[in-house]
Amino acid sequence: MKKTQFTKSKSLDKKVFKLIFDKFFNALCAFAYKYLNEVATAEDLVQEAFVNFWEKGENFENESAIKAFLYTSVRNKCLNYLKHQTVKQKHEQNLIYELESDQFFTQHIIEEEVFNQLYQEIAQLPKAAQQIMMLALKGLKNKEIAEELSISENTVKTQKKIAYSKLKQKLSPPLNAILLTL
Repeated sequence: MKKTQFTKSKSLDKKVFKLIFDKFFNALCAFAYKYLNEVATAEDLVQEAFVNFWEKGENFENESAIKAFLYTSVRNKCLNYLKHQTVKQKHEQNLIYELESDQFFTQHIIEEEVFNQLYQEIAQLPKAAQQIMMLALKGLKNKEIAEELSISENTVKTQKKIAYSKLKQKLSPPLNAILLTL
């Protein structure tokens, strides 16, 4: 790169930016790779540093100031990336631990069996009540169900009341508790 003076009065134009990019990109990628051991991630973070450099729009006194800014930016981006990866790994380890636990396994089997029984009983209801209960299980409110089925909200309430009555007779107490949430 030619000896370009980077004074505070001179703005960073595209030509100067390209010269700086071409001069430092590979060195910064090698620097980032030492932190990350991943070529693609290193290149991405170096590009982000250059984007920040461009967006910052500050003028630098000399090439050393630019170099210091870029190396510091790349280092900070690498450290932040590594910290994020550590947090992600901890979360994944906790999730795996939870998924492997017997309690999680048992709880989900029970939930699936309970919902299976509930769905079987809903299938025995009249067609209108079935549709309303299935939409209620998806989390829709009475007004939303009425809009979805093009019926009045009172019809939804009446059909739900009929369905609850029939289901309560057939379901065990734990399943009745689920009905209360619909």
